[in-house]
Amino acid sequence: MIKLKDEKDREIILKHLQIDMNEEFKAVLQYICHRISAKSIDNGLAEAFKSASLDEMAHILFFSDLITKYGGTPEFSTWDIDKSNDIKVMLEKDIELEQAAVKRYEKQIEDLQDYPELVTILTSVLNDEEDHEVVFLEYLKKQ
Repeated sequence: MIKLKDEKDREIILKHLQIDMNEEFKAVLQYICHRISAKSIDNGLAEAFKSASLDEMAHILFFSDLITKYGGTPEFSTWDIDKSNDIKVMLEKDIELEQAAVKRYEKQIEDLQDYPELVTILTSVLNDEEDHEVVFLEYLKKQ
């Protein structure tokens, strides 16, 4: 287990992890809706949505396990997602999610430098989010 400096750090870390877990849930739900909507229009894009959702599911498990590891209990929020059937709108909304995730993880990496294990996990997740953004941007250019 990672040794925390104090209770305040534990609370800060748990707050970050709860937000991260819930934002990843939001992404999974949105990408699955988009995959279903895109399937009959663009099978390649539908598979890209599916692939991204599988990555995001793994992120949920990373974060929920860390919440438990640090003595927290995963708490679920409600997730307002885009349910568009328009490919361009889907991609724009998904790119927004990825860009917000990138900013969030970059900030957390900066804030949690004293915890290398967390930084390693966050960096791995950040890399996935950046990859998703690139893929979605490539599809958006084709629209």
